[in-house]
Amino acid sequence: MPAQTQLHVRDYPAHLSMPPHHHCEASMNIVIGGDFLERIGTDERIYARGHVAYFPAGMTHSQLFGACGARQIIFRPEDRWLDYLADCRTPLGDAPHAQSAVFRQLGDRLLEEIRGQDDFSAVAREGLLLEIVAGFGRSGTRAAARARPPAWLRAARDFLHENACAPLAMPAIARVAGRHEIHLAREFRRFYGVSVGAYLRRLRTERAARLLLGPQSGISEIALDCGFASHSHLCREFKAQFGLTPSQYRARRTA
Repeated sequence: MPAQTQLHVRDYPAHLSMPPHHHCEASMNIVIGGDFLERIGTDERIYARGHVAYFPAGMTHSQLFGACGARQIIFRPEDRWLDYLADCRTPLGDAPHAQSAVFRQLGDRLLEEIRGQDDFSAVAREGLLLEIVAGFGRSGTRAAARARPPAWLRAARDFLHENACAPLAMPAIARVAGRHEIHLAREFRRFYGVSVGAYLRRLRTERAARLLLGPQSGISEIALDCGFASHSHLCREFKAQFGLTPSQYRARRTA
């Protein structure tokens, strides 16, 4: 393994709040446990296990860790990796991030190799890092291919954001876009990578996550407020996205 690729396993305590700060060197990290909220300017992101992120040098960000804290593996990307990511049209200047089940598996395996010290560990770690970078590059390529949706499709997406918790049906969304439902469905998936329904469910679960951190509204009340049919409907969709039930999420973030 190249000597310059140093791996650091960092543990962050529960409820740690890190004020705005920046780093002098670019870095990549993979989350292998816990969760946290990160703010970059006005952008808010929730990271959990299986998230990989790149941070350019000098980018200011702040973090708020949940009730279980978090664990990350942090490393400085090699120049040749950054060249590869740039060739993949990964928007490195925007601090890109991606999450997948593949990254969860790679993160777990990388931690095992860090803990293990035999004649093959260095090569194994290098191979896993290359897999992580390659997967990150693929994510950037897919995002770049979808980077410029037409104005009518952006209008449909904005309509979803503005009315995420209201009862919506494809005919109404298609009328806003001025396109046939089939055309809308096909182009929406092509540019945004998911169906209209999956995108809408994500917006609703993200709103539910924010409400769970606020005043102690009941989960059933939050479910209805966010457009879900019932408490159980919210629980099912929430766990599919965050890996936790709403009750578990609230307990971890507010305990």
